[in-house]
Amino acid sequence: MDEVLFRSSQKLENFQVQLSLAASQSKDILHQYSEQRFICGSIVGVIFALSIKKKGSVIRYMQAVQCVNYLGTESAMVVENAQAPDVCSENDVIVTVKAASVHVIDAEICSGYGKTLRKILQRIYNKRSKYALPVTLGRDCTGIITDAGSNVKRLEVGDEVWLTVPFWYEGTLSQSVIVPEFRIGRKPKNIGFEGACSLPYAGTLALSALREIETTQENAQDKKFLVLGGCTPVGCVLIQVLKHWKAHVTTTSTKRAMPVVKALGADEVIIFPEPVKTDGKSILSLELPQECLNAFQKELELKEKFDFIIVTKNCALTTKKLEDFCNGKMVSTVPKQRYSDNCGFLSALVIGGYIYLKSLFEKVSGIAFNDFDEGHMCFVTLDELADLVENGSLQTVVDKVFQPQDIEIALNHIQSYDSIGSTVITFR
Repeated sequence: MDEVLFRSSQKLENFQVQLSLAASQSKDILHQYSEQRFICGSIVGVIFALSIKKKGSVIRYMQAVQCVNYLGTESAMVVENAQAPDVCSENDVIVTVKAASVHVIDAEICSGYGKTLRKILQRIYNKRSKYALPVTLGRDCTGIITDAGSNVKRLEVGDEVWLTVPFWYEGTLSQSVIVPEFRIGRKPKNIGFEGACSLPYAGTLALSALREIETTQENAQDKKFLVLGGCTPVGCVLIQVLKHWKAHVTTTSTKRAMPVVKALGADEVIIFPEPVKTDGKSILSLELPQECLNAFQKELELKEKFDFIIVTKNCALTTKKLEDFCNGKMVSTVPKQRYSDNCGFLSALVIGGYIYLKSLFEKVSGIAFNDFDEGHMCFVTLDELADLVENGSLQTVVDKVFQPQDIEIALNHIQSYDSIGSTVITFR
């Protein structure tokens, strides 16, 4: 009996040991399974979180000067919630803007200039702007590079740069801009941000006009030039470049600007008559009295005929009349009229189709067509301007400096008879 009880108890102990081992193994298996589930769950959670973050990435906002409708300069305002550029594609550069200049074309954009072409060209070439309005103003700026695409080799993060863009491109009057590398050059080291931003847009227009009339440093010497509007941003550049090339420069100017254009090197200055502000009317809406125009025309008739005439400011004299005073070519840097701004839906559709087909041909053939004021707005021209600045042949002319909230005042000033040189907006 004792032996039976002993064997029974021994079997029971063996069973308890096996049961304990089985329980322990089950616990280990369950723990490993739980850990694996936890790891897998964590991985899935992270992937899910990243996908949510990617889809709903954080949008950064910035200050920008924008035109919110096409009703004139009063349509321009500073906004605090413009979307800041954050993704830099392989050929693009992001620049933190220090200063940007205001031009007459910005005032015209506020009245609808280029609206049809801008909408078409942005969709085909830019692909970042989905809406016709608002339009960020500004055609040039200076700043510091904060990001660069993988294919950008000529520039680096931290470089001080200046840039310019055509009328249809996203504007530069904002705290940050994203621009293709080929539109950016290094800022001259001997001038500051505010002064430097007076030159990119005006300077590229000036050099482009000289190329158009086939004028270079080699053939400009002793040629007679008439620069209509010597106190405009473009006029200030032209006077200096032509004098550096030893040309003879006659220019028109207001009385207030006469000392400035003489200091820039103009050989002769013709005072252009100014309308008199009366009855509270804006000086911009007034026309010159006929007797003033007759006197101005008479003064031109007393001069020898010019070899070239460059128009940088609208003149009351017709193109045909101006050609009577010129032996050679005449060119204008004034924004030319865009007939597409007044076209209907079907006409816009035809224009859009034509530009789209042309863009496809450009991609296939590798040939670029510079039909939209963009060929001269590149680093090659900017580097040429930088050389002129650094060797002392070109100085900056800044008339007024405003804050972004003063944009309407700045736009009215750049169009007024009191304006001399460039008007600048700073971002601090």
